[in-house]
Amino acid sequence: MICLGMASCGGDLPSTDKKGEVSRLAGTWTLKARISDGVEAPAAERCMRLELHRDGTFKAKYRGNTAQSWIKAGQGAFSYGPPYLNLYWESGAMNSLLVNELDQDRMLIHHGRNLAPLKDQEPEELFTREKIEKGPTRSPS
Repeated sequence: MICLGMASCGGDLPSTDKKGEVSRLAGTWTLKARISDGVEAPAAERCMRLELHRDGTFKAKYRGNTAQSWIKAGQGAFSYGPPYLNLYWESGAMNSLLVNELDQDRMLIHHGRNLAPLKDQEPEELFTREKIEKGPTRSPS
């Protein structure tokens, strides 16, 4: 999971210079599945929701299973320079994730822990971007 196994990096949150790259990932992303040995399994436990904002900040929410409500997991800043998504948590921790953009609304995240044997690594995670629901519009009076 994204929140687990974070390394501390201390210091201020970095500014994001590549606004175009950051904007590509802006939106709300929800963990839909984990992929292990090429098999996609729906994520029913340890679910994550990332709200990535155009200004380079993010908020993360978590729930233990799909029956629970979302709870705040943390927030901070992020940078994106394909293929790396870096999350700089306000707690001082940092995650560097390998992102494969499957299309504009789906991305595959690999945690990139290459020092651990393959059998001990976290499975890749499939995140989908939530669609923004448009409400009724009011005609001019």
